Amino acid sequence: MGKGGKPRMSYETAFRVKVIILALIFGIAIFMIVYYPILSHQVDPFKVESPKGQILLIQNFSIDGVNYTNAVPFTAENNALVLGGSDELDDTLTITVSTPQWCVDLWVWGGSANGWVRKYDCARELHLSKYAFNRVPTHEAKEIASWSLEPGYVLVFHKNGPVQRYELVNFTVTYGGETDWGAFKVSVKNS
Repeated sequence: MGKGGKPRMSYETAFRVKVIILALIFGIAIFMIVYYPILSHQVDPFKVESPKGQILLIQNFSIDGVNYTNAVPFTAENNALVLGGSDELDDTLTITVSTPQWCVDLWVWGGSANGWVRKYDCARELHLSKYAFNRVPTHEAKEIASWSLEPGYVLVFHKNGPVQRYELVNFTVTYGGETDWGAFKVSVKNS
């Protein structure tokens, strides 16, 4: 016993206690890293991953004889629209444009016999099959998917009126009872 009558722990006992505490801490850390995500697994909610306020360049182009001036195309090539979440719910999702004077056209490739077919003409709300998207699992659980448009689909956002530089265009996407917002700012190419 030391001075004052308090019992002291021997060096060996103190070392063993430290080793046990360290082993316990590492055990809890490994459990949290490896097993906790598996045990507490929940499907991620549906969401719009992109665009979330990005600046997109307006373009002048034509599809099957229809000319667009100052429009923003969402295609498989530019990957402007990326969604995320489970794809085990409904077969259809809804895109709703909320910015006044803006609307969206949906073009679908109808094969070499039909070419491009416009399914929606300046719609404020459109329904699109989840099969219009390439849905890729993002991790081992293979339940969560990153959604991007398939090559046979083009969404064209355009305005009935002049487009202002950095004008904000808002829309929502609803799927399986979940709604999330998307938005982009338009950039006008300098002449």
